[in-house]
Order: sequence, then C-alpha cells, then structure tokens
Amino acid sequence: MYGLVLEGGGARGAYHIGAYKAIKEEGIEIGGIAGTSVGAINGAMIVQGDYELAYELWQEISFPMVISTNDEEVERLRHLRLDKEDLSFLVDKVKDVINDGGLDITPLKNLLNTYIDEDRIRSSDMDFGIVTVNLTDFKSIEVFKEEIPKGKIKDYILASSYLPSFKKEKLDGKRYLDGAFYDNLPFKLLQSKGYEDLIFVRTNARGLTRKLKDKANAIVISPSEELGNTLDFDKEIAKRNLQLGYYDGLKVLRGLKGNKYYIQPKGEDYYFDLLTSIDENKLNKLRGIIRTRDVPDKRAIFEYIIPKLASALGLERNFDYEDFILALLEKRAESLDIDVFQIYSYEDLLQLVKQARKNSGIEDKGNSLISAVASLFNKDETILKVVDIILNIS
Repeated sequence: MYGLVLEGGGARGAYHIGAYKAIKEEGIEIGGIAGTSVGAINGAMIVQGDYELAYELWQEISFPMVISTNDEEVERLRHLRLDKEDLSFLVDKVKDVINDGGLDITPLKNLLNTYIDEDRIRSSDMDFGIVTVNLTDFKSIEVFKEEIPKGKIKDYILASSYLPSFKKEKLDGKRYLDGAFYDNLPFKLLQSKGYEDLIFVRTNARGLTRKLKDKANAIVISPSEELGNTLDFDKEIAKRNLQLGYYDGLKVLRGLKGNKYYIQPKGEDYYFDLLTSIDENKLNKLRGIIRTRDVPDKRAIFEYIIPKLASALGLERNFDYEDFILALLEKRAESLDIDVFQIYSYEDLLQLVKQARKNSGIEDKGNSLISAVASLFNKDETILKVVDIILNIS
C-alpha cells in the first residue's frame, strides 16, 4: 500500500485532485495521506471519501470562496504592472491589511465547516497526517488524526493553511503558521508510520522541503507546466490544473513519453530505424538548412543534424532517439494547436499533425524559404521546416 504526500500550494491544489484521479483509475491503493496547507485540505476530503466532491469544488473555485475582499481589488492585485499608480495602490492595500489585522478568511472557514467531516475522517481506514507551525511556542506540529483532540481536526487543517497575510487569530489561545514554513512535502510523517512506498504530488510552490535520501520507492508526479499563482483561485485555471494533474499522473504511472504531450512509448529502436531510413533526397534538403561538414550519408544525420536540432529544441544531454523524434513531433503539433489533453500513439498524433497541417493552408515555399532562413536556424519556422522533412509531413 502506498502513502500519498500532497505538497502545499494554495490555488495550485487542483493539481492534487487531478493526479489522484489518475492514481485511483490505475487501481493504486492508498493507505495514508500526509499534506501541508491545501494538501491537508485535499487530503482530508480524500480520506473522508469525498474525492469526487473535491473535484467538483475545484471546478467552481473562486477567490471569494476563500478570502473575503472586493473582486475588483482582487483582479488588480493579480495583474499588477508595478507602475507608479499600482505601487501606490499596493501600499494602500498593505496598510489596510495591517490595520485590519490581515486578510479575512471567513469564506475558507465556512468552506471547511461545510465540507470537512471529522467523524468520517476518524472512522476512515486511511492514515491522515498534517503539518503546521505553532508560533506561540515556536515549534513544529506534525500530527496524525488520532493525535488531534476530538472536535479539532478542522482547526488543525486551518492552522496548516495559515499564511502570514491572514488575519491574526488564535486557536485555543495560540497562533499558527502555514506548515510550508516547516515542511511543505511531509513524507517523513508517513515514513514514521512505516510507509516505504510513497507517491509525491508536487505543486512546486515555495516552502521548505526535506530531501528524500532513497528515491527507489518514490513515485513523483510534478507539473509539466506552470500552475499559476498560489492565490489565483480562478475556476478556469483550476479546471486546467485538474486536467494537467490527471494527465501528468497517467504519464508517470503508465510510463508515457513526451514533454508537453502524452504519447505511448514504442522504444528507442523504432525511432533509430526511422532515422536511419532517411533517404538521400531528404538528407540533401536537411543539408540545405543545417550546414554540415562534408560527411558521407547517414553520419551527417547522427553527428551533426541531430545534435544541432536537439540543442535548438532544448533537449537534455542524455536524450535518446525516442526523446528526439517525439520532441520534433510535439513541436509541430503545438504549432498546429493539436489538443494536449489526450493519450496518443505516435502514429495517431503524427496523422493528426499531417491532417491539421494540410487543413491549415500552410504553403511549402521550397528552397527559397530554406535559403532565406538558413542563417536563422533557431527560428521556429526553420525548425518546423526540418521537422516536416524528417517526419514526412506535407
């Protein structure tokens, strides 16, 4: 049985629930969850059996559901240009927050009171642990549900989510701080319970994280794209992050390939054979774009063309031929706005790209275009021209 670790991250928390959907669909059994901040909130809803409800809530999330403030001010704060007028506005808002004691999180409290069920959390077979910081006593708090006093689970979850900008309030006479300031990825809690197999769901939010010394038993699901600001409680962003978490989860759990897209693996040999099958006509076209030394036949492909293309595509040094060909295909797919959130075979995605390019009305301007852009190899249009030659896209 696996232990699930949910990293804090505010509005990025939709990613957790998308990833959990993938974990659930893959039939992976979770025995315990540890979370910080929004990870504690999401973890509580999963433990009490309300994953579907959590999914629905994230689809409808908005700033007023979490913090009480003026919608116009929220939008301005989210899109500050930091010019003189905006800086003046920001200073005034900070003064207001300080004078009023901080941001009003009454909506968040109401949300917890409505959707967190302490009895169901306690009766669940799943372990549940959270992290917060006791500011009054200057100590970290790492607790499991059985260590939390009766009737206080919601308070501890709130304490785990308490940012410094929130109104200064006390819980049982003491002040608390968001658990991210001590441990934003609390896997050690689950290790203390004997969990050896762990699944991490990252948000890449700011906070202290401990190093996992032995990663052999850890599965890490992390965002393939930016998730947005930690205070961007916007339903459209959340919907996208739900999808991103789901497909990123499937990518890790199923061993899918691709950077931006989700592609079923075929193995490096398949793509090596594809590269070796490039004929003389294609090779001459490639030589017209990528200046190579006078190297005969296929050596030019492997010694000069592939390294230069890989560098232009930003591939890591340890890339293999599968990484290379899929990066080419993804580059063209992205240029044609092919839907990202779908699992593709290589052949299916290639066929979609060919059809989309045909329908796009893009003209092949031949050697004149090649000559015009040969000296600007880093330009997207030149890379796409190379992609079309190698993958036979026209």
